[in-house]
Amino acid sequence: MAEDMMLFWGSGSPPCWRVMIALEEKNLQGFHHKLLSFDKGEHKSEEVMKLNPRGQLPVFKHGDVVINESMAVCMYLENQFQSQGTRLIPGDVKEQALVLQRVFESSTLQQKM
Repeated sequence: MAEDMMLFWGSGSPPCWRVMIALEEKNLQGFHHKLLSFDKGEHKSEEVMKLNPRGQLPVFKHGDVVINESMAVCMYLENQFQSQGTRLIPGDVKEQALVLQRVFESSTLQQKM
């Protein structure tokens, strides 16, 4: 199942960690991954730029689906593999709202850093 997944990531990147943690929580071991060096500018390589013209990491590919934002990858994994592994988003609407609130708060915090 995870064999047709590819994650381009960079060391020290919280958004990359976020996707890796979500993959682990959904029990999606065996995905392909490629560690890229920010220092060497590998995140701006032709390979990455074809998938994400902004040249940012992470880049996640599942079959023909390409997603370039870590939160969107997490939502995709939750929806695509709902019955597998840990639920990333609770079923209860009130609990969902709290999770999404934390998601948006962390996004705002990261932008300010």
